[in-house]
Amino acid sequence: MSFIGIICTPKQERYIKQTLNNSISSSNIILLKEENIDNFKNITFETIAVFSNKSNTFEKKEVILKIIQKAKYIIINADEEITIEGLESIKANIISYGFNTKSIVTASSVDDDSMLICLQKEITSRIGNKIEEQEILIPIGQECKANANTIMGVIAILLVYENQPINV
Repeated sequence: MSFIGIICTPKQERYIKQTLNNSISSSNIILLKEENIDNFKNITFETIAVFSNKSNTFEKKEVILKIIQKAKYIIINADEEITIEGLESIKANIISYGFNTKSIVTASSVDDDSMLICLQKEITSRIGNKIEEQEILIPIGQECKANANTIMGVIAILLVYENQPINV
């Protein structure tokens, strides 16, 4: 069983957790918050996803850094100014997402009912398969209240976990 740690805003929590729980069966999705971060400092997360710069507000930055340093994958929003001291020394697979042109996962088109997600660089999935550059059309249901950046972050996680088809 693998653990996925999520750092996000309260507004993003429900969508992220619900979508990932519906799509990835053998993982535990854990929301990392200031009040519970100490409980997880000795757990090794396979993936840490940083959806917002909320990590800047954590007072226990050394605990967050310790958790991130042990992760195999770090998925990070390139559109947010996320500054985690020591991130440059991490040897994990870092996958950036966002509208930034240097992001690995980005959106080449966003409509009311779909998004065209572009994987701009080959990544290696958690089981070692290479996922080549590609475009993926993602239908967006009427009930989806998440913004495009949040959806791209979830897609990045689903790509790492080779979840097909991708439904958001």
